[in-house]
Amino acid sequence: MSAALHLTEVGPLERAAHRVGTALLRWSEQRAARTTFTTTGAQTGAARDAARLAFEQRTAQEARQRHWEALAAATPRLR
Repeated sequence: MSAALHLTEVGPLERAAHRVGTALLRWSEQRAARTTFTTTGAQTGAARDAARLAFEQRTAQEARQRHWEALAAATPRLR
């Protein structure tokens, strides 16, 4: 069973929250991709950037899943 909702089935507040969340996700991914770190440890700057980007993508995906689960739980089921 899928908990995903089409954006036509939610209200304007949810659509606005989704747009803001997606914009923040894109900004975060772009920031992580262009940020370079100077490291003195074993990791190189490129490896650290890639690890940070992967972490941000993973946490963003988990946040999106929690958001949609909360929307699905609050929305009455239509038959």
